[in-house]
Amino acid sequence: MKRVRPVFASLFLTLFLSLSSAISFATTCVGLPPLKPIHRICGVVFFPSGDRIANAKVTVLQADKEIAVQETNKDGKFSFDHLEAGNYKIRVHVEAVPVAATDVVLIHSEVKPKREIAVSMMPQGCSAFSLVNIKKFETGLNPHSSSQD
Repeated sequence: MKRVRPVFASLFLTLFLSLSSAISFATTCVGLPPLKPIHRICGVVFFPSGDRIANAKVTVLQADKEIAVQETNKDGKFSFDHLEAGNYKIRVHVEAVPVAATDVVLIHSEVKPKREIAVSMMPQGCSAFSLVNIKKFETGLNPHSSSQD
């Protein structure tokens, strides 16, 4: 009986340590709720520092099928025109950063919507999507520059 306890204890300790190390290195992000319905799939991809991300790959999917892909411009902006109203998923990929994705509902497409999608890419994971008034957002990211759009 004395030999069983040390073996059992060592197995338990090995299992516990392997689970705790797996948990500590895993990215644990809570699933993001879908964005409120939008009038156009467009926006900007940036780091929390405010730096824009050029050449981020933005993919639009419908029913898990890729329907449109583009890279952000030098200002981190993207825009998908000519999409019909419906349910979509947006996926954003930046080199060396975990992929970010969220669901959106596109309603009655507009050329100049009041709100755009802001994607804050976190290098350690758990990126965030939000809807912003783009003029106020631009001012907040660049308080010393004037908007030229």
